[in-house]
Amino acid sequence: MDGFDLRRHRFKRFFLSKRLLRYTYRYGIPPGYTIDPRLTPPPNVTLDESLAALERAVERYRSYRGRLRAHPLFGDLSRAKWDQLHCFHGAHHLSFVISTDG
Repeated sequence: MDGFDLRRHRFKRFFLSKRLLRYTYRYGIPPGYTIDPRLTPPPNVTLDESLAALERAVERYRSYRGRLRAHPLFGDLSRAKWDQLHCFHGAHHLSFVISTDG
């Protein structure tokens, strides 16, 4: 919704965006991959903080009716494609969850 600096990924977006999007829909997002390391949360974030931030972000996205900005790698996407991509993105982040229950 807020957009990214699209200059960093011009080459990938121009030459690889359709292939990368097909790969993502077929296989998901590779473990450890990030578009921008500055977006990686610090290691000491609590589950409660993370869950509250996720709930706020999901509600903001669900209620947003404006134009969605271009994805840094995949370019302009329809709302339906963004919805699918967010599901893959969420699964990618959930793959980082580590149980502390033993």
